[in-house]
Amino acid sequence: MSEYKKMIEKLINSDLSSYQIHKDTGVSHNALASIRNGSREIDNLTLRTTEKLYEYAINHLKS
Repeated sequence: MSEYKKMIEKLINSDLSSYQIHKDTGVSHNALASIRNGSREIDNLTLRTTEKLYEYAINHLKS
């Protein structure tokens, strides 16, 4: 599994709310909810969304 996917999964499974992630990244609340409930996969995100979530995860999650 790639590093970006691991970090995004860690972010999605974290205690950070979808609202907070949305507010800080601009990624839609619906997209975040879809990922969290399993109806959308990380592999199917746009490159822009993937980059935003990956950068956010790096900056806001402890390793």
